[in-house]
Amino acid sequence: MVQRVVGAALGIVLFIAAAVFASVVFAFVAALGLVAWVWLWWRTRNLPKRAGKGVVIEGEYRVEPEQHLEDRDR
Repeated sequence: MVQRVVGAALGIVLFIAAAVFASVVFAFVAALGLVAWVWLWWRTRNLPKRAGKGVVIEGEYRVEPEQHLEDRDR
């Protein structure tokens, strides 16, 4: 009878310890994810301003007719 009580108490203590450990790990991962998201947001905050400046690269282009392998041998 004593072994069952001690076993149950030890099981409950280990379960609580595992839950505390898991919650600490989850909080650490969540904080790390938040820091990564803020860093990414901070690095990319000026991209819409730079994209809206209207930089146009001028040039010409020519459409070349398609050449198949059979046509090149002739």
